[in-house]
Amino acid sequence: MSKDLASKAVNGLKWGTAATIANAVMQIGYTSVMARLLAPEAFGLVAISAVIVRFGYYFANLGLNKAVVQKEDLTQEHIRAAFTSSFLLGLFFTVLTWLLGPYAAQLFKNPEAAPVVQVMGLAFLISGASATASSLLERNMQFKVISILETASYVVSYLGIGVLLAYLDYGVWSLVLASLAQLALVSIGSYAVVRHNIVLIFKWEAYRSLLEYGSKMSVISFLEFLSSELPTILIGRTLGSHKLGIYNRAYMLVNLPMYMLTRTLVKVVFPSFSKMQSDNERLGKVYLSSITLLAAVVIPVCLGLMVAAPEVIYLLLGPQWTESVPVLQVLCLAIPLSFITMFAGIVCDAKAVLNMKILLNVSFILIIIGFFYLMRDYGLIGFALAVFMGELVRIVLYQRVMNRVLDLSYRQQISIYLPGIINGLVIALGIYLVSSLLRGADMPFWLILGAQMVTGAVMLLILTLLFPHKLLKVELQLMLEKLGISGGADTFYNRIISKYRNYIVKGA
Repeated sequence: MSKDLASKAVNGLKWGTAATIANAVMQIGYTSVMARLLAPEAFGLVAISAVIVRFGYYFANLGLNKAVVQKEDLTQEHIRAAFTSSFLLGLFFTVLTWLLGPYAAQLFKNPEAAPVVQVMGLAFLISGASATASSLLERNMQFKVISILETASYVVSYLGIGVLLAYLDYGVWSLVLASLAQLALVSIGSYAVVRHNIVLIFKWEAYRSLLEYGSKMSVISFLEFLSSELPTILIGRTLGSHKLGIYNRAYMLVNLPMYMLTRTLVKVVFPSFSKMQSDNERLGKVYLSSITLLAAVVIPVCLGLMVAAPEVIYLLLGPQWTESVPVLQVLCLAIPLSFITMFAGIVCDAKAVLNMKILLNVSFILIIIGFFYLMRDYGLIGFALAVFMGELVRIVLYQRVMNRVLDLSYRQQISIYLPGIINGLVIALGIYLVSSLLRGADMPFWLILGAQMVTGAVMLLILTLLFPHKLLKVELQLMLEKLGISGGADTFYNRIISKYRNYIVKGA
């Protein structure tokens, strides 16, 4: 990775991490408050409506936002073409959703979802108008701007509009309007920064290269949407909105922290991978490094959350949500695998190896449907187990792809999980011992959760930073070199990095 590219990537990670921490804290508070103000049915209705809207989204965008980021020689005509198609398709799908919303809701045997679907269809128009501006920010690696926009819009829309409307008994509409408000604020802010040409263009040559890549990306995104939303679709149809709300909250409690941990890294990785798409050796090394560092954090956090699930559910959602506990525990095994394999998918996107990715996703959907069928008699836990088994299979499929695309051996790909698995098991054991002691003493839930969080955080820091696994130690040394590229000025930040780098080197 070149010095300039590495500098932009590190700067993006710094800003993104700060925004992620802020958003994670706000999300926890928002989830806790809304779970007490709203019934499970409200979350179930929004989950159903979101599936329907997301179904149309992959056709409304045609993957052009990814094409804008990935394309090496982007011109002004390409930008105008991307905006034209995104805006007009967004308008078309907004109208289509309003007309067909009631029929789509009938698929879930839930007519109450119809008006929610119709209003949420406005997301197509808002996203279509801003997709090009957001993609240009990402392409130019302006992650400071992205972080500020996302954080500020979250405060106004969710913590302001959403909570206020829920308190005023607007029910499900508090969730819907908060979501649309954030989209609108990010859209306005993105265009205000980029201010790209919005004159419509209808010249085929401007669309050709974008659509060659974008159309396949759209198919892939749709297939990934199907695979991720299969539990929502099947639970909504077979068990109803109440059970779906239970599953949805459990899913969000583990998916949201993982999303917050990885969202910044994903945004930085795709444009970075795209810029080195022609250098397999360098891309392979960066890919392995990314997975090693990610797994070392994601796996321990999820295993720790699995042990602390009863306290997390009770304190964040309330005692009426205890049915979510075993579902959350199973999903804590599945969700980290999903986020880790996502990076192999990004490699395929960056190198435009899209036919192979399409085949993999079709295979994965068929496999996970088979698991759902086999586990259907076990209720919500059966659906969660099916997700876990499906993710295990997807890891194997992607390792085969990376072997062919980047010439990475299976041994290399398997070994990068070791630091995360070892640390995760040790941390889970430590949290389990603390939990058992405090639960046996009938301590209050908040005290138990606090002790669990402190135990997990301290053990993660010790195992990751002070006594890292040898594979993780190598990656930490490389990362510290990147963090030190800011000119070597005698600042507090650089002195800390230098001292820790010396500690790691001496311990090698």
